[in-house]
Amino acid sequence: MAPSPPAPLLLLLAWGLGYAATATTAEDPCLKKVWFGSLARNASINCSCDDLNLPCRITHLNVTGYWNLTDIPPALFNLTELVSLDLSNNNLSGQIPPEIANLSKLETWHFNNNQLSGPFPNGSSGLRSLQSLWMFDNYIEGTLPEFIANFTNLTDLRIYGMKLQGPIPNNFSNLINLEKLMLGDIDGGNSTFDFIANWANLSTLSLRKCGIVGQLPSIPRNLPNLTYLDLGSNKISGQIELLLPYKSSSYLYVGGNNLSGHLPSELVQSSRALDVSYNTFLNGSLPNSPAGQKGSINYIGTSIDASRTINSENLTLLNCLHMKGCNRTFYNNLITSCAINCGGKQTTYPDSLSSMFYDDTSDLGAAGFHVNSDRQWVVSHVGYDPLSVSPGIVNASQFILGADLPELYKTARTSRSDLWYYVVGLSNGKYTVQLFFAEIVIESELNRGPGRRSFNIDIQDQNIRTDFDITKEAGGFGRPTNITYEATVDSSVLKIHLYWNGRGTRAIPYEGAYGPLVSAIRVFRPEMPPNNSPPPVRPQPAPQDNKRRGVVAGIAALCIAGAVISSSVVYLWWKWVSLVKHPNT
Repeated sequence: MAPSPPAPLLLLLAWGLGYAATATTAEDPCLKKVWFGSLARNASINCSCDDLNLPCRITHLNVTGYWNLTDIPPALFNLTELVSLDLSNNNLSGQIPPEIANLSKLETWHFNNNQLSGPFPNGSSGLRSLQSLWMFDNYIEGTLPEFIANFTNLTDLRIYGMKLQGPIPNNFSNLINLEKLMLGDIDGGNSTFDFIANWANLSTLSLRKCGIVGQLPSIPRNLPNLTYLDLGSNKISGQIELLLPYKSSSYLYVGGNNLSGHLPSELVQSSRALDVSYNTFLNGSLPNSPAGQKGSINYIGTSIDASRTINSENLTLLNCLHMKGCNRTFYNNLITSCAINCGGKQTTYPDSLSSMFYDDTSDLGAAGFHVNSDRQWVVSHVGYDPLSVSPGIVNASQFILGADLPELYKTARTSRSDLWYYVVGLSNGKYTVQLFFAEIVIESELNRGPGRRSFNIDIQDQNIRTDFDITKEAGGFGRPTNITYEATVDSSVLKIHLYWNGRGTRAIPYEGAYGPLVSAIRVFRPEMPPNNSPPPVRPQPAPQDNKRRGVVAGIAALCIAGAVISSSVVYLWWKWVSLVKHPNT
């Protein structure tokens, strides 16, 4: 009876990676190190063959991008010499087996972008050699494990887009070798900043949606190499001046908090992306510098003094976006429809709806906004991938199949975090909101990965889609799909919010290919077709014009009166002459 194949071969057989047809006990997996090489799909092995008395031992195993892989074979945990294990971007489901503890030499463990569920296994607490741990975009639940603090060799820790609960354990301060820390989407349990230590090597700190409460540390931690700081969408309070020790960072995102005080001018620099939006207790005066004009700062929803800025009317509008009903006093003529070609040039379609789609090609940088020339709508964006350069506007090179308005889908605006559109100056009432989508970046087979885009959509602060996948909804890559929603406007403003929820792939087909993407937006009253021509604005006459027009009107009235009297006199004279000449008439 032939001996059973070795554990490495059993593993590869179970995953069907090229050996099923010819497997024999004599085959050595280390002889075939790469099966399919691409950024999206890859299977490779590195082996150590130093000991001539022993068979080669697998030290590095990379199996990524295979949508047909749904199970973790038990043979995996017999590879006790593994140093690196990358199982990202597959379709693995179920719980992580406790036998993961067998792989005590692991330094890299990536199992992001799968369908794994259940609690994080306690057996993994013994993986003290870990240097890189990625566990985002799964359905792992329970409390954020405290034993992660024992992985003191960690340099790269990424945990977000799952179902974990807080708080963030204070003993995370033991992770003194961190270079990148990205935590997010942690529900329940208020966290504080007590877990942040003097991390001298830390360059990236992202704590988006972590339920952090309390004030910014009055004595900042020693983070001398920090270049990227994201504290967005928490409940942080305190004076904004406490951010000054981090002013050397290239990216400072603190939007969606409760910060207060006066915005220091030192934080507003053209070389820095700054987000202070929706901190309602924050105020300040922006300097007359190119910073705000180039889209390097987003301050929508804050109280900014418009007196020192170049375009005070735009700021008056922006300051109003979060205040109920304020646009009634700003607009003399309310509108009932608006359409935007997101990421594209102005386009008019002479269809039954007769819509003109506004140009939306402004570069918003890493945090910024744009007010259109008619002040009918505003686009606002916050987000930048700290590990790559990602475009805010993308273009399609292929034809969009099945689209009635194909030009609309050839461009799109995208963001790595939050994308808002505000239609302002609307007459109050019910509106039909149409959102146009086509996936033109992440090309993959329908429902078979490995690339997946996922984001949420809110309209008027009401969630209408969670984990929205354009390709899945449209039935394929490069195909159109629309969402139609009825919304009520009661404060002259319609708000559309598209935002990344921590899920989906991040690096297919390139680093930073993720987050919300939208092709076009149309808003109109249900009872009337949209006509997006700007409403006629009657110029208000100056006082001297009124006086001049009064004089002209008076002269004209006297002339008309004189003409009427003259006509009457002529008519009476003619009648008198007729009676004299023809008395019997």
